Amino acid sequence: MKVGLVIEGGASRTYFACGVMDLLLSEDIHTDYIIGVSAGISFGVSYCSRQFERNLRILKNYEEDKRYMGARHLLDRKNKSYYNLEFVFETIPKQLVPFDYETFYNRKESCIAVVTRLDSGKAEYFEMPKDDNFDLLKASCALPILFKPIEVNGVKYMDGGIADSIPFQKAFDDGCDRVIVLLSHPRGYAKGKEAATPLVKLSYRKHPEFLQTFLTRPQRYNESIKALEKYEKEGKALVIAPTAEDLNGIGRTEKRVSLLEPLYQSGVKAARERIGEIREFIGK
Repeated sequence: MKVGLVIEGGASRTYFACGVMDLLLSEDIHTDYIIGVSAGISFGVSYCSRQFERNLRILKNYEEDKRYMGARHLLDRKNKSYYNLEFVFETIPKQLVPFDYETFYNRKESCIAVVTRLDSGKAEYFEMPKDDNFDLLKASCALPILFKPIEVNGVKYMDGGIADSIPFQKAFDDGCDRVIVLLSHPRGYAKGKEAATPLVKLSYRKHPEFLQTFLTRPQRYNESIKALEKYEKEGKALVIAPTAEDLNGIGRTEKRVSLLEPLYQSGVKAARERIGEIREFIGK
């Protein structure tokens, strides 16, 4: 039986999923296939490299660091993104909280990053390359307005969640029999119109296909949640989601460790409480 791990994005809210993944690592639970969107895959690579609490160390040491994120980085002509791309995707993994590239290279499981093409608005799915280039992670995280488009192999991409927010169907299409899905929103959440929609319309008017994908995202997201619930009832999906209390009003760009570390611990707790169910679900 092939089991997949699907990780929704959500920027800072994804620290809940980090807690879940660390509990899985501590229990020696590894899936055959990992696919993630935005922060989901950016944090998910540490699960693939078997680095217990690596994301927690990043949170505690650098989330509040001025070098990590902030409007000044968005206004920097070389960076043009709310997150400091060089610091987050190069300095941290190569120097400050070293990423275990060797273990990552030698992984047996598939590790898939989801991105959205700027020219067509379509989702594309790429196996993470076995090198130290994290451009795919940058592209998958490239939220409209907050990021510049990220070029990979001559093609410009934006955040993967625009086209495929919770890519469980891709996991099934790639041969998974069952999937564990880590959400960034509580059960019952329904996505509505994005507050930034007017600005996005203005900023991406030269990319009508991408803009249409962005505008239809709420409807497609809510439909995917219904499909996921159906898979749950059929025993093909196991969903772990934070509660509203866990999230405590945390937004995408929250950086206060005093709020984000409890969210991470909520993920650990949620997974620990269901560990027996998880083992039974994956047949281990």
